[in-house]
Amino acid sequence: MKLCVIGGAGARSAFLTKSLVKSARDIRVDHIVLLDNDQQKLKTYGEISRELARRLYPDLTFEVTSDARAALTGVDYIITTIRAGGDAGRLFDEQTCLAHGVLGQETTGAGGFAMAIRSVPTLVYYCTLAREVANPGHLIFNFTNPSGIITQALRSKGFDNVYGICDAPSGFIKQLEEILEIPYGTLDIECYGLNHLSWFRNAKVNGRDVQRELLDNPRTYEHSEMRLFTREMARISGDCMLNEYLYFYYRRVKSLSMIQKADHPRGEMIYLINRELEEQLARLELPRDFEQAFSLYMTAYGKRENAYFSVESGACREKVWNPPTVEEFLTAPDEGGYAAVALRFIRAITDGENCRMVLSVPNNGAIDGLRDDDVVEITCDIRSDGAHPVRIGAIDEFQLQQIKRLKYFERCTIQAILEDDRDAAVKGLALHPLVNDFELAETLTDIFFDKYAEFIHMNETP
Repeated sequence: MKLCVIGGAGARSAFLTKSLVKSARDIRVDHIVLLDNDQQKLKTYGEISRELARRLYPDLTFEVTSDARAALTGVDYIITTIRAGGDAGRLFDEQTCLAHGVLGQETTGAGGFAMAIRSVPTLVYYCTLAREVANPGHLIFNFTNPSGIITQALRSKGFDNVYGICDAPSGFIKQLEEILEIPYGTLDIECYGLNHLSWFRNAKVNGRDVQRELLDNPRTYEHSEMRLFTREMARISGDCMLNEYLYFYYRRVKSLSMIQKADHPRGEMIYLINRELEEQLARLELPRDFEQAFSLYMTAYGKRENAYFSVESGACREKVWNPPTVEEFLTAPDEGGYAAVALRFIRAITDGENCRMVLSVPNNGAIDGLRDDDVVEITCDIRSDGAHPVRIGAIDEFQLQQIKRLKYFERCTIQAILEDDRDAAVKGLALHPLVNDFELAETLTDIFFDKYAEFIHMNETP
């Protein structure tokens, strides 16, 4: 079977490659393709990944290419992880938002709106091409941000084979398991909401309720992403634990102030780290200089990883990530990430290894008060016949109103992009809690519609 990663030559490609290659035999994949339209990144990130794949599984057919039609022809599984417009687009979005006094984080608010303008048409193009040339029944796992909007948009265009994936929920659950000192995969917990706007409840270990134990444990607020919140915030949120991205909503004033005072906001920081790395890699010859390239790659990755949420919150993660050697990286257990979510899904539907995981899928009655076709981020039971969201039922009104407001924004954004509808964009941004101003919504809409007109007017037919 064949698996393709769209946007496969990027800052996380080495980790993605390791996960996929190590699991290739288990999921019966004998052909992996990294597809990217950036030739320089194919020569650097792509070649690093190719050498890792060769060392891990020499007999595997592993390609890096910019030929989308060839990459998607006969494919069975697709993972999307694109950054249309590159780091420069992210930097422009962030600077524009901050100049107008709003957060420019790339998955929420005006920053997420701008990224969606670039991402939605691009992925509609690729999914349309895949529908033409991929194997019937192929599955698409979307990791491209803003993941919830992208998945909702693709589903609205009839791509019912698309599932949204994110590694934030699984990473947080792993942190909770470490706090409880239990093996990975043994904490049963329900997640519900939207991507980057979700809550966790009903935590259990072997049937024993540990929700309150976690909420009252000081270590939870030191050793997990709950470090961004207080016990009182959790109590008011229905005694739920919180997705880390709720920080931008619950501490909007603080996060905006911290970002405005920072030497380098997150987007600019990533831009500078990646630009330095890519300049260094461009001076090397791969695969001859693989060891040096790998060291540079991992050093840059560590800078990005260890600074996660540090600019916005003023505090770094307790656990410091240290760059491994090639041998350490190849022999260490796979840490998972978003590839692990896709891989677990594939195993469940191919080998009957039923499991639970958090995905972005249509609500289908799982959360009361939402439409059946609202894409939600929710715990799902994965079986051979697909993903089935667990029944959540009625939720706290405080949470429901947040979800509805953001879902309205998502649907307006999708309409704006797919139909070139400026009014829809203004309505969505004006109602978004991180913008919440009509004139500002008009201004931002005009800026981003003008900047990214080429994406809005993309021809959907390959």
